[in-house]
Order: sequence, then structure tokens, then C-alpha cells
Amino acid sequence: MQLRDARFLVVDDHQPMREILKSLLYGLGARQVQEARDAAEAFDILRYTVFDILLTDYDMEGATGVQLARRLRRTEGNANRRIPIIMVTGRAEGPVIIQARDAGVDEYLVKPLTTVGLCQKIEAVLARRRPFIDSTAYVGPDRRRRAAEFAGPERRQAAMAGARRS
Repeated sequence: MQLRDARFLVVDDHQPMREILKSLLYGLGARQVQEARDAAEAFDILRYTVFDILLTDYDMEGATGVQLARRLRRTEGNANRRIPIIMVTGRAEGPVIIQARDAGVDEYLVKPLTTVGLCQKIEAVLARRRPFIDSTAYVGPDRRRRAAEFAGPERRQAAMAGARRS
């Protein structure tokens, strides 16, 4: 998908930040950018309009971006339930990042923003989207970032017992 064809929703309760994000997106070639001033307005928009990417702030008046992501992922029948979500925030603490990941956020972009950083996150959600998980415990992109082979000794006793018999 070309950026000029992608539909973006930018959610932030700070108007200047929405303007910055929109300017960066337009500079990258986007042509369809809508905005919402908070999570409640964003959820209402997402109920009736299909988007390709959601960019949301973490800290907002009312509901946080994490609460928006969790609500969106858990709402059956919403056409945007599987939308790629990029969390844009100044908060880089581990617990906050884990909270966003566990709510179903695809990518996490820490302020101050750069065009390169934004472009990398958009590319990640458009070109290298992780499989979507829909279970009772979690709804969102696969939280595993890499498929690493286990290189150490077998840790399972059943595998070790089978190896001894061979």
C-alpha cells in the first residue's frame, strides 16, 4: 500500500501535536489524515469510518491511548478492530511500553518525533505486519518480535528422556 492511499487517524488531546503529526504524514506522502482530540471521539469515528493506521498518544484527558487500543481490540464487529496502532508518546518507561503492547498496540514511537522514526514505524505496520492474535486472553498483533531457535540444551524432561532412548 502506498502512503498516499492509506487512511490515517491521529489521536492526541494536544492540538499542536496533532498538527505536527499531520505535517509529517503529509510530508511522507499521505493524503488522507483525519484527527480526533481524545480517545472517546476517536472511538466514535472508528465505529463508522475504516482507517488503515491509527496513531494515538498515550497520555490524554479522559481515556488513555492504551485504553483506546484495548477497547478497540475487544469490540467485536468493529471494522477497525485489527487496525495497526502506533502509540506516539513521550513516555519511554518499560512498564508503560509493556502495558501498550499488552493492549494490542503494534508499534511504539517515543517523542521527540523524527520523520525517519515515523516512517520506520509506518513501514513496520504496513510492510511487516505481525500475525494477528484473537484469543480470550489477548487480542492484537503477535507480541513476539523474533523467531529465535533455542540453542541450549533441552530443558524438557520428556525430550531428554526421548534422546536417552535413541
